Amino acid sequence: MSMDAIAPIGLDTGVSQAIPTTAAPATDFAGWLGAGLGQVENSLDTAEAGVRALAAGRDVPVHEVMISLEQARLDLSLAAEVRNRLVEAYQELARLQL
Repeated sequence: MSMDAIAPIGLDTGVSQAIPTTAAPATDFAGWLGAGLGQVENSLDTAEAGVRALAAGRDVPVHEVMISLEQARLDLSLAAEVRNRLVEAYQELARLQL
């Protein structure tokens, strides 16, 4: 078996196709951050709608509501962690002496 038979690892591993996107990719940091916060808001809205439908007695699969709640929790905790890292980075930059 030759080394040419092994495909090189590239940046496009197909993972991006599994992640749903609602908008065009942002080209700057502020756009990326805004898109991420929009995704968090969408997942929170989806989870809330599922809980309201379940509480209203509609025929909603409980497992789908639980999955959307867990997704919203994970998205929110990721956003909080990114915020914490940004605050830490800002504080580190503020401590630098020029």
